[in-house]
Amino acid sequence: MMDPIANLQSWFEERLGLSRLMSPLMSKPLSGGARYQFSLGSLNLFLFANQVVTGIFLMIYYVNSPDHAYDAVKWIQYKADFGYLVRGLHYWGASAMVVSVLLHIIRVFIYGAYKKPREIMWVSGTFLMLLVFGFAFTGYLLPWDQKSYWATVVGTSIPGTMPGGDFLVRLARGGTSVSNLTLTRFFSVHVEILPWLLAALAGIHLTVLQIVDHTPPWNPEKAKVEAPFYPDQAFKDMVLFLLVFVALIALANLSPAPLGSVADPTVKTYVPRPEWYFFFLYQLLKYFQGHYEFVGTVILPNLFIVVMLLLPFYDRNPALAPKKRPIAMACIGALIIGYIALTTMAAVSGSPGGGPSTVSISKGKLLFAQLHCDSCHSINGVGGQVGPPLDKEADKRTREWLIAHFKDPQKMSPGSIMPKFNYLTKGQMDELTDYMQSLK
Repeated sequence: MMDPIANLQSWFEERLGLSRLMSPLMSKPLSGGARYQFSLGSLNLFLFANQVVTGIFLMIYYVNSPDHAYDAVKWIQYKADFGYLVRGLHYWGASAMVVSVLLHIIRVFIYGAYKKPREIMWVSGTFLMLLVFGFAFTGYLLPWDQKSYWATVVGTSIPGTMPGGDFLVRLARGGTSVSNLTLTRFFSVHVEILPWLLAALAGIHLTVLQIVDHTPPWNPEKAKVEAPFYPDQAFKDMVLFLLVFVALIALANLSPAPLGSVADPTVKTYVPRPEWYFFFLYQLLKYFQGHYEFVGTVILPNLFIVVMLLLPFYDRNPALAPKKRPIAMACIGALIIGYIALTTMAAVSGSPGGGPSTVSISKGKLLFAQLHCDSCHSINGVGGQVGPPLDKEADKRTREWLIAHFKDPQKMSPGSIMPKFNYLTKGQMDELTDYMQSLK
């Protein structure tokens, strides 16, 4: 009795000749032999496939609307069979993909694999890295909970820190605020545009790799060792895939994907924090504030991207060994240390600029209501019209001015009919001021 699998393989082979097509790729010798370092590129493809497959399953239940998005994600997380696992694989897979891409970039840099004739590989890889971060940012809003909503409010406001950036803010949001249009745009970009862009760019990246080949080891003796991709390198790839996939399953079970309360645009006291891979940018806000904010949010990140893209064209040192490239190694070392340091500091610190905590702002908002301040002042069009609106009070007044105004309004604003609140305790005064400074 004939083997049905062998029969099927023979049928396809007779018609398509797949072995003739795949044989050169599978048997292609790798200079230096099979190495786990080479598996990082393949791991990126594996993690991308994980994101695509789990994303398709999530789309079965997901509803792209502010009225239903949160409930749909909540259903997936707590009701759907294995929904928590699928969402957990997608959630932790995003972090794993960021880590894998960054490690791959670092490995390529250390090996000097961006030098001639691999410039196109480096440039396409840089754009692939940017697309991965684009996936992370656009997918963040989709659960429509408080954290994702307010983090997107902050993230989409970053272009507004540069001259003429208001247009880019409106383009990203589909208006002046994060709304239904924003969710629709982010969803479309996340599931319809970025996957095709990444797939196309990855195809170019892999095609160029087959032409220019891997970078040989800088040790001439090791460069003489060769091994075919299959089975030597393929086995190492599979081992790494298995280990990472098991880790993702463990994380999905031990630390399920988070889901906070539903997004509420009227709660102005929420202090958002991004995912860890954007902590470095979050931390930069502490050092570049006010008129210099755009330096940390726009100029430095974009300057870094330009430097990366042009790296193969201004680094003319032909050497590949790290010890013969001390300046390059010092630069990559400083960048790695800087990224880790900024990420760590942001992880253990509070809001940008050491700002007030969510608890203090919430207490200030409650005090604002207890003092019936809304009978005279409006916020976002809600409230009294006797006094000036407080929508952007934090952008107009300093902390010291606000405290002095609460204590003696007539002194700070001659003609004001606002009563004095000098009877408030220092703690209450600080909380009320924290709330005022949150109204940006």
